[in-house]
Amino acid sequence: MNVTDAIKQRRVVHNFRSDPIPDDVLYKIIEAARWAPSPFNTQPWEFIIIKNTDTLKKLAQCAPTSKCDAPLAIAVVILPITAKYPFHQQVGEPEHAGAMAVQNIMLAAWELGVGTAWATIEKDKVKQILNIPEEFDVLTIIPIGYPMDEPSMHEETDRMPVEDLMNFEKFTGLSEGRIMVY
Repeated sequence: MNVTDAIKQRRVVHNFRSDPIPDDVLYKIIEAARWAPSPFNTQPWEFIIIKNTDTLKKLAQCAPTSKCDAPLAIAVVILPITAKYPFHQQVGEPEHAGAMAVQNIMLAAWELGVGTAWATIEKDKVKQILNIPEEFDVLTIIPIGYPMDEPSMHEETDRMPVEDLMNFEKFTGLSEGRIMVY
């Protein structure tokens, strides 16, 4: 599978088999994450691998919209930027870099036959459960596991046409029928 195929075929998975993820597969997924771009190569992330069933259940309570019951989860922790790069903290660069690491995780997992989801979480509760220091941020928790069922593919018509997303040289406005989401 090439990267374009992985991008187009990846789906959010909510129903997982209970099969454990082998360590070599997990390492390949984290290896992909560590290659995500970051400003000045700061690599402002740490990954907490959660396999403990009780901890996974507690974390599920912090992500009520995810409805996932995965055998493993990865918490993506964002490190504070030191005084050496204060501008990057101001513009949110660590979170942006973390989001790129998340996408690498999701694409690498998909390539390896493993499903994922991006969970919207109650950050303070997650930080408490995982003993994450106050000065760090937790971007998300990614439930990971082998899909219970074959996820359905999006139709090409489910996506905006490329032509409707492109502006040249300056912003020329939204394409007709485009809805702004707030």
